[in-house]
Amino acid sequence: MSNEAGPAAAGEIAASLSTFAAQAIVYNLLASEALGLAPVDLVCMCLLQLHGPATPGWLAEMTGLSTGAVTGVVDRLERASYVTRARDPQDRRRVIVGPDLERFERDIQRHAPVPPPATLEFLRGYPAEQLSAIQRFAADLAAGSPGRSDSLSAEGNGQP
Repeated sequence: MSNEAGPAAAGEIAASLSTFAAQAIVYNLLASEALGLAPVDLVCMCLLQLHGPATPGWLAEMTGLSTGAVTGVVDRLERASYVTRARDPQDRRRVIVGPDLERFERDIQRHAPVPPPATLEFLRGYPAEQLSAIQRFAADLAAGSPGRSDSLSAEGNGQP
């Protein structure tokens, strides 16, 4: 299949993605402030929402933070009752951070000063073939390069 859209469409897509990224950053900054958290705390909650319980080491790897900095993140999230720490049943030296997604989502809905920049309701208007292309595009974008979609795989969240 040829790329019929060409460079102009690619530029428009890049501009739209940049606009959306800016809106998401502003939303996350406002939401973190409203919740009394640091912006990186929301990043870690997002990772826990996507991948489930994880080790602090995995969160450090995914965010580029030191393990000491992640300890501070987990401390803040635990004080806010958004996560709990539990001992790994297979290795008592290891800690698993588990999210309370219901509480977090409830507090975001209550305290976020503005609505999120987008919902996914608009995707209902696309046919299955286009949704498949959008899914592939989103996976490639999340992975950092085309054809690589394993960088934040659930299997790599530090769980046994």
